[in-house]
Amino acid sequence: MKTSRKEALAAGEKSYYTGNPCVKGHVSTRRSKTGECLECRKIKLVEWRKNNPAKVAVHNQTQYEKFPEEIKTRSRAYYHANVEECRAKKRKHQKENPHVYAAINAKYKASKLNQTPSWLTDDDFWLIEQIYELAALRTKLTGLAWQVDHIIPLQGKIVSGLHTPLNLQVIPAKLNRAKSNKYPVK
Repeated sequence: MKTSRKEALAAGEKSYYTGNPCVKGHVSTRRSKTGECLECRKIKLVEWRKNNPAKVAVHNQTQYEKFPEEIKTRSRAYYHANVEECRAKKRKHQKENPHVYAAINAKYKASKLNQTPSWLTDDDFWLIEQIYELAALRTKLTGLAWQVDHIIPLQGKIVSGLHTPLNLQVIPAKLNRAKSNKYPVK
């Protein structure tokens, strides 16, 4: 709906739309306070962010420290709304930075080795093997990806578990990825 800046300010609106192009030719919503075209503002902001990466990093960090839950919720919602795009970005990042992912995998494998107790018996190792086999079988039979999950994560922030049969469960991959290395402490 077309309105004037004066009407928008009187109504306490943050933005308004005239239907007329700005000086740069954008037909976009404008800010009531300044009359600035939001498309022009977006372009300026993208340019400023590109030219000031250090300031952007500091700002992002302070925002994350102030509002961690809101940011996580927003990030999760964005991911679920744009799953394929996010996965494509991750694949591209993995391809461009194989050393980063090699380090992550090496760290995980090392932690798994360090979290496997020396007192496990051959029967325990057989059970672990069977649990991984069950995950593969469920994946094959259902067509959905199943993974072996450490109930108490090997690299948890609060508590770390062991790589033993009693600490393993077979769950859908989607749930395992959502859980990450979190362990609910009550």
